[in-house]
Amino acid sequence: MPETAQVPPAEPGVAPYSPPPAGKAALSGIGLIVGLLALPVVLLAGGHWSGWFIGFLLWCANWGIAIATGRWTWGLSATAAVGMSGVSFIARAWLIAIVLFVIALRYSEEVGLIAAGVFITCFTFDLLGRTALYASRSRAPKGAAG
Repeated sequence: MPETAQVPPAEPGVAPYSPPPAGKAALSGIGLIVGLLALPVVLLAGGHWSGWFIGFLLWCANWGIAIATGRWTWGLSATAAVGMSGVSFIARAWLIAIVLFVIALRYSEEVGLIAAGVFITCFTFDLLGRTALYASRSRAPKGAAG
């Protein structure tokens, strides 16, 4: 008989843990899903797999740093958190742009363009997913005075 994870009882006045609905889980990982689905599209279009790999790898690194920055700024004041998030966002954008330019100029223009396309596609869908999650969390409960 397989072991199941035991969920500790909730503290008084605290709702017990429940996993996020499938839709919210999919939204939080939509960039990853789209990135994986981009591989067959790139290959069917005759693109080189290394372009997909570099673009997806850059996006995964960007995503991980964004998550780490978000967690690191969690306890800071609003001004400091926005400042750190903004600096991180700009620094990541410049770093990725430089890496993609170097790849396109020194290695292969095709690979650089494919990598840029994969990166921007993953980035866009991730941004849309995070925006939808934020909007769903910040809605006022029904019946709240307004």
